[in-house]
Amino acid sequence: MAIFIRQKKTFCALITYIAVLLSHPIFCQDTGEKDSLKPNIIFILVDDFGWNQVGCYGSKIVRTPNLDNLAREGAKFTSAYAMPQCSPTRAAFLSGKYPARSGMTKVINNRFFGSAPMLTPKVRKKLPPEWYSLAKMLKSSGYTTGISGKWHVADNYPLAPIKEKKGMAYFNAYGFDWAGDASEGKAKNDKAVMDITHEILGFIDQNKANPFFAYVSHFTTHSPLAAPDTLVEKYVKEGYTRMTDKWGIIPERPTADFLAMTEHLDYSIGLIVEKLEKLGLTENTLIAVMGDNGALGRFWDHTPLRESKGSLYEGGIRVPLIMKWPKAIKPGIEVETPVHIIDLYPTFMEIAGGRGKQGYKNDGVSLTPLIFNKGTFNREVLYFHHPHYVPMYGKTPGSIVRKGDYKLIYYFGDYLNTEGLEAEHRKLYGKLELGEKIELFNVKEDIGEKKDLSAAMPEKVNEMMSLLRDWWEETEAALPVKNPDYNPNDPFAETVNKER
Repeated sequence: MAIFIRQKKTFCALITYIAVLLSHPIFCQDTGEKDSLKPNIIFILVDDFGWNQVGCYGSKIVRTPNLDNLAREGAKFTSAYAMPQCSPTRAAFLSGKYPARSGMTKVINNRFFGSAPMLTPKVRKKLPPEWYSLAKMLKSSGYTTGISGKWHVADNYPLAPIKEKKGMAYFNAYGFDWAGDASEGKAKNDKAVMDITHEILGFIDQNKANPFFAYVSHFTTHSPLAAPDTLVEKYVKEGYTRMTDKWGIIPERPTADFLAMTEHLDYSIGLIVEKLEKLGLTENTLIAVMGDNGALGRFWDHTPLRESKGSLYEGGIRVPLIMKWPKAIKPGIEVETPVHIIDLYPTFMEIAGGRGKQGYKNDGVSLTPLIFNKGTFNREVLYFHHPHYVPMYGKTPGSIVRKGDYKLIYYFGDYLNTEGLEAEHRKLYGKLELGEKIELFNVKEDIGEKKDLSAAMPEKVNEMMSLLRDWWEETEAALPVKNPDYNPNDPFAETVNKER
């Protein structure tokens, strides 16, 4: 009898323990209570955003107090990379795939040069909606997903015309519950910075009760330049000239207009921070801000980095990346480890408690060991593939491999030599040199990529090229080939697209 009573008490205690355990939020069936532990995620992608365009990255002439505060209160990455152009970067963010694997290696409406020395490969011109996008992954994890601003991974630049023509079903297919109407074509004087911001503020307000993902996709600081006149006038009074050409055809840097655009962007980020504070969401919201490529060299000097937008040198691909999440990221962290925009997909997936999809290849590595100072970040090598011509930026088809402090640039069949030509004096593209070209730099010791080590370190070159070739094969990267219709008299004449 005593044994039975003890067993009955033990059984009752076990039942009580299970009941208490199941009442924990992790097991709770109420979606709001369950998901309240997940952080909100706000990702702000800035167009043509130079690495040193922000105060905390070294700018002495433009005011970015809100971005500086985010860096001071969170993590600043000093070696964060994107692609040298817009569409490949944005597609890499949403897909988590290297452009070489996704096939989205250039701007979807980019020019084609059929008389150039190399015949560039065909590219995917639309991010497939059936792919397991970052938005789909977060949505499956209980997030409400929204986007406002620039699209540029399919069909058109801004979201607004696509939404008007095709409706929300178009964006639902990509995993977004909501898409805004902001468009730089509708904005009068600021490239829709405030329109995008106010749409996102409204999205946050409507979805504050449950976890949300907001993709804030700006058109600024891309040309044509546009900023509120009061801000432009402030910089004019400080001695900077107004632009004479808003498209950047005429080299001018820095103009009052460009500086005003940067400050205006920073102000808009401050409004998002204020909204989170007002709603009591600051502590458990991750804000990440990043550039999609370097700034246009005719607008901004990237020194100490070499070159600018469109280039495979650091000025074209190294960009600001700042993350703040008070609940989990300690203030003042500075990360020197090289990272890539593809890493945001697995990072957001991990912190959101999301899951990958069987058969869907993700090339990124979660950044949580770097921002939480826990665990090991397991990646030694980064790759970039841009097999296209961008002659207006002095760029021919090439790939990059970075391992540790060393970075190798491989040009497939020609090279535009801009040595000795400052961006503001470059009337054409530089001197065209035929043949493969390899450059090797120690970017930690030589951030300006001034000393080519390829001749002095042949073993390192062989090692890096072997890695690159293996990666081309593994990703099934499309490579350029010699062009039988090469015209040395006019190599960069735009022709009908006949990409192989």
